[in-house]
Amino acid sequence: MSRHKTYRKTAADLDISEKALEPTDTFKNLLEDSAREAYSRPWHRLERGLRLNRFRIFIEDIAPQYEMTQAEKEGFFLFIQKALDKKLLNTLKIVNYDQEKHRITTIRGLEIKRNLEGVLKWGFSVKKPNGDKATTRKKKKEEIPSISTHPEITPSETKIEVS
Repeated sequence: MSRHKTYRKTAADLDISEKALEPTDTFKNLLEDSAREAYSRPWHRLERGLRLNRFRIFIEDIAPQYEMTQAEKEGFFLFIQKALDKKLLNTLKIVNYDQEKHRITTIRGLEIKRNLEGVLKWGFSVKKPNGDKATTRKKKKEEIPSISTHPEITPSETKIEVS
């Protein structure tokens, strides 16, 4: 009785070069194009991970305007992440997203302010209740404060503290 042995060929026998194991340029380009295409979609069509990535960039853009430390940036990001999970930042009316630049330009209702002790506070403005008035008059549009990446726009002086 003879037993047959199976011989495995090594990488040297197969003549596999290291270059063949590296991803090709066309594959890299395909991945980069699909990433660019993903960020070109409207805000409400972006997945959660892509939105969080855009929020990180937004925080880096506004950090010099508010002189944020690294700890404040991390705390603000956690606040934004929780607001996203509570579905407060899902609509186009709240988050103005520039699809060409792949950047968030403004977040309506978000307020950031440094108090007298130098502590940075952030939160969303809350609409004031109108009371029990039953009127048929057309309501005036109130200016809702917003945070923008444009430094010429200043934040509102009213503040609601959020822990």
